[in-house]
Amino acid sequence: MGDQQELMVLPPSAARKLSRKHGHAALPGTGPDGETCKTCRHLEHRQFAGVYLKCWLMRAYWTRGEGTDVRAADAACRRWEARDG
Repeated sequence: MGDQQELMVLPPSAARKLSRKHGHAALPGTGPDGETCKTCRHLEHRQFAGVYLKCWLMRAYWTRGEGTDVRAADAACRRWEARDG
């Protein structure tokens, strides 16, 4: 039993940072080649304490935290739609 290593337990603050982001309506990169969230009609600029980018299709899951944010440069997902005009 002397060969076993003790597992490292992360504090809750560190575990939150490692959690998966939930801001995209589908897996980024599954949309049209060359398109990004910036060119999608569903990209929403939300004003809370600052301005945060969110996907309108995920509005039921929005939080006031970074877990539901998207980045304009993220590759488009399969739910991507061109902006009007």
